[in-house]
Amino acid sequence: MALIVVVGGADTGRAPMGAVLLRRLLLETHPTWQIESAGVLGHDGDTWQPEARMALEHLSATPPAHTARSLSPALAMQADLLLAVDRGVGRALELQYPDGRWQVLPDLAESAREVLDPFRMTLDAWLIYGRELEHQLKVSLAKVIAYCQGETLTPTVVASKVEAASQPVASLVELGSEVHPAYRRLHILAFGIAGIPEVVDWGKARSSLREAMQSFANHIAASAGPSDFRPAALAMLGGVLGAGSDPLNSNQLTILREIVGRVAQTLDPQDLAGLAGAIGRWQS
Repeated sequence: MALIVVVGGADTGRAPMGAVLLRRLLLETHPTWQIESAGVLGHDGDTWQPEARMALEHLSATPPAHTARSLSPALAMQADLLLAVDRGVGRALELQYPDGRWQVLPDLAESAREVLDPFRMTLDAWLIYGRELEHQLKVSLAKVIAYCQGETLTPTVVASKVEAASQPVASLVELGSEVHPAYRRLHILAFGIAGIPEVVDWGKARSSLREAMQSFANHIAASAGPSDFRPAALAMLGGVLGAGSDPLNSNQLTILREIVGRVAQTLDPQDLAGLAGAIGRWQS
């Protein structure tokens, strides 16, 4: 019998989701294996994020009772595999347990995409991440089993990149008369702020950006329907933008322009996953 611990940030979203999905994948061939979860950020005692529970239910999985916990040295030593949900968590494991038995899920799946933390994002975003997490687990399942059975895995280095978020961004003067007023305002705000960041009232700017994003998202939801994932992208951007008054740095201004430029056109699930990669660089 093997013990696999899926490791995330707070152990309230991706990690317990991954444990449930991996347990289901292993149920037929390895029903006695223990699949658990833990986090590296110390949110001990918390429970599921509500959107994570709902996303699992949409994926036809039953979320069990769950209490978040930190990854302890004792648990790390006991585990046959510590499975990091993204490369950031993998780096934390490498620093804390340099000789430990850990692997990074997107590397095992040979995927450039990362399932980043969708904290405070909408259910649509959680569903996208949940499906991507399940896909990576399915692709890497044979390697996970082999590793737990003592086989040595050949290291696979996958260049982490942002997909679909690096497409050319429209400039302000290219907007035609057919552009919706809410998007026009959002575009003016994003590109105007980027042009004169030193004179911006950042509290008002953040508030105005969030209002414009919400207005445009509402328009899209009413006119385009659930197949257009721009509202989810705007919700993710609004989540990292926050409500403070701190200035945006040059990296954040670039990401803001990238995403505002991309939401001028319809987004599919792959587009959304790519933009999530850009949003994942927000604090870098």
